[in-house]
Amino acid sequence: MVPAVERAAAILQYLQENAIPTQCTVTKIAKAIDVHKSSCSYILRTLEFSNLVEYDPTTKAYSLGSSLIVLGATAAQRRDILMIGQRPIEALVQETGLTCLTFTQLANKSFLIIAKTDSPREIKVTIDIGKYFAAGTPALSRVAMASMSQADVDDYIATHCQTKFTALTKTDRETILQEIGQVRENGYALSVGEYYAGNTVAVAPVFSPNDDVCRGICLIGFTSQVPAEDMPLLGEKVRATAHAITQGLGG
Repeated sequence: MVPAVERAAAILQYLQENAIPTQCTVTKIAKAIDVHKSSCSYILRTLEFSNLVEYDPTTKAYSLGSSLIVLGATAAQRRDILMIGQRPIEALVQETGLTCLTFTQLANKSFLIIAKTDSPREIKVTIDIGKYFAAGTPALSRVAMASMSQADVDDYIATHCQTKFTALTKTDRETILQEIGQVRENGYALSVGEYYAGNTVAVAPVFSPNDDVCRGICLIGFTSQVPAEDMPLLGEKVRATAHAITQGLGG
């Protein structure tokens, strides 16, 4: 890791999560990311020079800069999964009435939401693009571990899967191993109330020919909207959509 780059990334992420000017001064930013105020100031000035951040002399606050709009648009255009997956996912959402998220796993094993198609229902679950989910998030982590060796799975469970997000979160090693086996057999993972109480999800992986990063789609809704007997069918629909996207990518 290059410390200056790591701190610059931390600053950009902080500004993404905090839009209130009083929270975006040099002092507040430096304290939040735990760096010396002068170092933070130098990095902010460098980012400002490249239009990656903007400074308001009236409020003495920083915000994300205009150059990030271009960078973000270019990144989105080059994420083939978003282009290939748009129509199949829209069809899935219309058929099921549930929200669908597209995610990718990062190097630190957390999951990032890179796209979403909201349910057409008036009352629905919606999650913002750019939201991070922990490495041990049930269903997502089961899908990620399904393609790992047994040694890597054991390490992943011990390191990331011991957090109880809700009272229903499964942390027992044997139970998790059993669910990973079901993912390998069925091609999808199901979870009820394990991350958000009252939410049901069905997750399936999407494979790319270019790398082995874990990516996939996640159908999410209120548990009251998804009868238990319908969950296997929901999983099959998510798997079929993910398979169509995989074929479109040549994966």
